[in-house]
Amino acid sequence: MTKTRPAVRAPGAERSSPRAVLKSVAAPPEALLGYRLWQVHYAWHRHIERHLGSVNLTHLQYVLLAATSHLLSDDQPPTQIRLAKFTRLEKMMVSKNLRALEQRGLIARNPHPKNARAKEVGLTAEGWRTLGHAFAAAAAAQASFFRPFGKDWRKFDAMLRVLMPKDARDL
Repeated sequence: MTKTRPAVRAPGAERSSPRAVLKSVAAPPEALLGYRLWQVHYAWHRHIERHLGSVNLTHLQYVLLAATSHLLSDDQPPTQIRLAKFTRLEKMMVSKNLRALEQRGLIARNPHPKNARAKEVGLTAEGWRTLGHAFAAAAAAQASFFRPFGKDWRKFDAMLRVLMPKDARDL
């Protein structure tokens, strides 16, 4: 016979209903910084998606194209795994979106010369053209979304950097 433990209750809540206990310890969502951060993140996501719609890219696809172009400045083309680590995205999400970009002719995935399981990722000529348009759309999105900060955007950027994980293991 297993014994069940009594439910843990807030101090002074011995005779209160669960709803009363919740009200005594919960804060309204608008009072929580994390809630506001989530709301702003979602607003940013919708905003940039609208801008990138002009070049028929999702935000995630844009991030992968931009990351690929950045990593191509190294001596070796990026692999899917390197893109996943750099962007801190799940490997399956990267693979799925790279497949869609490849089907549209924006990237090429080729076998890695030294690792049969890896694929190197590169931008096609159409990918470079699309990325140029996407950079302009993303810059316009950023300028309009963060306009309320005025010159204080650097302070906000510094605060965000404090919260960013140092590496992918911190996620």
